[in-house]
Amino acid sequence: MKLLHFVEIENFKRYGDTQRIELEHPAVLIGPNNCGKTSALQAIALWSIGLRTWRAESENSKAEKRKGKALNRLSILSVPVPKTRHFWYNLKAGSKDLRITVAVDVSGQPVPLTMIFRHHSSDELVYCEPAPESLAHEEAFQAAAALDVSLLYPMSGISADEAVIKPSRIDFHLGRGSTAEVVRNLCLLVHQQAPQDWMEITELMRRLFHVRLTVPLENERGAVDLGYEQEGAGGELDLSLAGRGFQQMLLIFAHLYSHKGSVLLIDEPDAHLEILRQQQVYVLLRDIAHKNSCQVIIVTHSEVVLREALDRNLTLILAGHTENLAKKAQITNALKHFGAEHYVKARETGHVFYVEGSTDVDLLRAFASKLNHPVKDCLDDGAHLNVYYLQDNFPGSDRSLDDELDRVEGGYGLRAPEHFHALQGMIPDLRGLEIRDNDGKPHREGAQGGLQIRMWKRYEPENYFITPELLSAWVDKHLTNEDLFAQTRRKLLEDLILREVFEDNREDFENYQKADHSTRRTLWRAQTQSKKLSLFAEEFFRRLAHETGTRMLARKGELHALVDLCDPGDLNGEVREKLDALHDLLKL
Repeated sequence: MKLLHFVEIENFKRYGDTQRIELEHPAVLIGPNNCGKTSALQAIALWSIGLRTWRAESENSKAEKRKGKALNRLSILSVPVPKTRHFWYNLKAGSKDLRITVAVDVSGQPVPLTMIFRHHSSDELVYCEPAPESLAHEEAFQAAAALDVSLLYPMSGISADEAVIKPSRIDFHLGRGSTAEVVRNLCLLVHQQAPQDWMEITELMRRLFHVRLTVPLENERGAVDLGYEQEGAGGELDLSLAGRGFQQMLLIFAHLYSHKGSVLLIDEPDAHLEILRQQQVYVLLRDIAHKNSCQVIIVTHSEVVLREALDRNLTLILAGHTENLAKKAQITNALKHFGAEHYVKARETGHVFYVEGSTDVDLLRAFASKLNHPVKDCLDDGAHLNVYYLQDNFPGSDRSLDDELDRVEGGYGLRAPEHFHALQGMIPDLRGLEIRDNDGKPHREGAQGGLQIRMWKRYEPENYFITPELLSAWVDKHLTNEDLFAQTRRKLLEDLILREVFEDNREDFENYQKADHSTRRTLWRAQTQSKKLSLFAEEFFRRLAHETGTRMLARKGELHALVDLCDPGDLNGEVREKLDALHDLLKL
C-alpha cells in the first residue's frame, strides 16, 4: 500500500543538494557502501519524529504553532548521532537549514509536507517546524502524525531470555535499534491480538525455513517462551538457536502484523539469507505488507532483489545523488538482457574491465606485485574494480567448478563490445578495457568508442612465466623429499614436453634437451607460443600427485602463485604494457 509517495532530502548527512526518491510499494534503494542508502531511511524517520513532535506540542496553543519545537538527540532513537551537527551535510550545521519533504497520501493524492530542522549551538538539540507552505494542509498533517513509521536495522545477537514488556516499550526498543531484545514480545503481541495472524506467520516461516514455530507464551518468570521444531531435532529449540536470517525474517513479519497500516523502513532484510530466500523474501514483503495495509522501503545489496525491483521502483544512490532506474525505459529495457547490477557497477566505478575469467585478474595482480607496478593498489581494492568475464572460451556445458564460479560472478552472455556499448549508451563517459587471450581467432585490437581492446601475443597470460624450470622450482619448494621425487618429476616433465610441446617429434625434443640454457628458453617460447600452458602445468601437477601419492600442488586457478618464483625480467615488455593499460583505466 502506498502511504508515502516520495521523499526529498536537502542538507542531511550524505545529501547536500536536494535529492528526490520516489516511494512505491515496495521501494528498493541500492548502491555501494557509505553512499547514503541508510541515510535516506533515517531522513524519513527523522521527518516523522519531527512532525509528530511538533504537532503534539503545538495542539494546545495555537499562538505557539509557528515556533520551532526542540528535539533532544537522545530522544531521536532511530537516528543516533553523538552530536546534532552530524545530521548536517559535511557537519556544516550553522550554514543552512536541514529540509526533509515527504509526500503523504491523502485520498490517493500526494500532499508534500516539509519539515525544517535548525541546529542549536549546544550540539544536543535541533529545532523543527513545518515549512510555511505546508501548514495549510491540515488533513495531510493529521494523516502524517497518525502514521506509524518504523526503522528496522539489521538484527544483532538475540538473548536466551526476554522479559515481557508493554507495547509502548516495544516501540522504544525498536526505535533505538535494539530489535533483538523485543522479537519475542512482538510475536506475543501478534498472538494475543490476532491468533489467526500468528498462524499465518507460522506458515510463512515453515515455508521459508522448514520449521514449525511454537506458540509464544508468558512464563512464570515474566519472560516470553518461544521456540521452534525442526526435523531431526530431539525436541523444541529456543529461538536464540536459530540462524540470524531466520530471526530477522520473524522480526519483520511480526512487525508487519502487529503494526498494520504502518510504513516500515528496513535496512538490509536479506543480509543473512542465501540467494533463493532473498527472492522469496522480496515477494513476501511486498504481498504481506500490502495485505496489512503497510508500505515497505528497503535498502539492499542483493542483486536478486535488485532484478526483482527493476520493473517497479528501484533507486540507485551514489555519493548522495539519486537516480530512479525503474522510470528510465532505456535503462530497464537494456538491463533486462544482462542484469541491473551491471549498470550499477558501471555507474559506481566509471569503467568495465573485460577478461576471460577470474584467473586473469589474479594473474594480473600477481604480475603487478612482482613488478611493483602502481596498478597493484588498484587491483587490491576489489570494491572499485568492475570486471565482466567473457564466455567465449567456455563452450557448451563442459565447465569446471572454477568456470561456473566465473559465470555466476561475472554474468556471461555478451561479447565485450556489445556489453560495453549497451552500457555506454546510458553512461556516456564510461571507459572500458578488454584484454583477450590469443586463441588464434581473428580479433581487432585498438579503440572502439571508449573501449580499448588488447590481446596477448602469446596464447594466455600463463605463457609468460610457466617454464619447466619454474615448475621444478615450485615442486622443490613444496615437496620435502625433493631428492626422492626428483627422478619422477624429471621424467613426467620430459614426457609431457615431448608429447604436448613437441607433438612427439623426438628429434626436435632431443635438440631442445641438448641446447644450452638460453637456447632452451628461446625454443620453449617458440614452441609454446600458441599452446595453453595453464593446461600443461595443471596436467603436470595432476600426474605428479598421482605418481607420488601427494597432494596436487596447483590447479589452474592457483597458478598465479607461481609468479612469485619467476624472474621479473621475463615479465617486462608486453606484460608491463598490459598493466599500464589497466592502470590508465583504473586510476581516473
